[in-house]
Amino acid sequence: MDIFSKYLLEPVQYEFIQRALVASVTIGISCGLIGTYIMLRRMSLIGDALAHAVLPGVVVSFMVAGKSEIALFIGAVVSGIITVLLIGFVNRNSKIKEDTSIGIIFTGAFALGILLVSQLKQVHIDLSSYLFGDVLGVSTGDITLSIIIMAVIILCILLFYKQLLLTSFDPTMALTIGISTTLVHYMLMTLLSMSIVAGLQSVGVILIIAMLITPPATAYLLSNNLKKILFLSPMFGTISAVAGLYLSYHFNFASGASIVLVAVALFLLAFLFSPKEGVVTKLFRRRAATKLVLIEDVIKLSQRFAEETDKTGLADRIANELGISNSRVESAIKVLISKGLMQKTNGSYLLTDEGRKYATRLIRTHRLWETYVTREKVIDMEHIHPEAEKVEHVLTEDMVNELDEELGFPEKDPHGSEIPRK
Repeated sequence: MDIFSKYLLEPVQYEFIQRALVASVTIGISCGLIGTYIMLRRMSLIGDALAHAVLPGVVVSFMVAGKSEIALFIGAVVSGIITVLLIGFVNRNSKIKEDTSIGIIFTGAFALGILLVSQLKQVHIDLSSYLFGDVLGVSTGDITLSIIIMAVIILCILLFYKQLLLTSFDPTMALTIGISTTLVHYMLMTLLSMSIVAGLQSVGVILIIAMLITPPATAYLLSNNLKKILFLSPMFGTISAVAGLYLSYHFNFASGASIVLVAVALFLLAFLFSPKEGVVTKLFRRRAATKLVLIEDVIKLSQRFAEETDKTGLADRIANELGISNSRVESAIKVLISKGLMQKTNGSYLLTDEGRKYATRLIRTHRLWETYVTREKVIDMEHIHPEAEKVEHVLTEDMVNELDEELGFPEKDPHGSEIPRK
């Protein structure tokens, strides 16, 4: 209980931590939602561009209205929209490609912002705070603005879900049914500018780019369903915000950097262990598939070498046929015995009835596939056997039956060997 109080409850006793948590969670949700569409549209570089290009708008607003949250918000959003318009104008009216025009416009806008900052002699603006944020220093006004922006983003996604979905995946179809892709694009860019403004104080311009990209990328590794991604992405953003702030409090780390590093850590976990896309998961899946292929090869060859009565002789012959070591074959034989597909009888290893059925199915698949590729002239005759050796491990029984029916239930394969029946 003492550990729970110390590590979980102690930080939230402070008002500045409470404000930081609320601000960071709203940023995590906003960036997670908008970042999903930015990632799916392959517009991450535009997110980077807008994160830098809002600086001149912020400085001009500060010159005109001082440190007013509303003024800074309006200035940043206007600056972001102007940047998007300029990028589009340059792209449409020159042979310069979009990525190049993005690089030119956003660096120019950022440089203009720095130039304007240098002219504010009477006021000191901390550029490091602008770049890296200061979530522990957020005001009530910052929090209110962040919550409003989050609510607007959620509302727009709920109201325009279909339009955003179609324009993200099939803009041609969207145009056909009367959806303006240009209007949706600029709406998305406006929401993106708003989410960037909301994150300026919390994680800063540089680190907000990571919050726009990393949680959606993590979610995308875990699902291909847009609704699930839209749920997972802000969830990962929220977890990153809360965990990052706790790490910042207990270990005296920079808050913005801690939040982003937690997000990156979550991405790495998904990258390594995602059920479908994880590197480690794929490695284990490949190993399991390789083991299954070996077992099936041993079953098929055991059927062919049924006359072998000595275990060592059978293992030697299979090992020579497959070009592998005896130990791997013997390991596969042990697996077959444990699964009831092979048994030891009078010192010899023979396939059981189930093992023979399994072997017959593999042989049938192999010969039917050879017949199919020969008839369709997919590959040369001399290459059909190696191809069938691979395919026999992949086709399901339903697929084999369908193939058999399509071929007209042939009795022999191209080599003249009989094709077993079910």
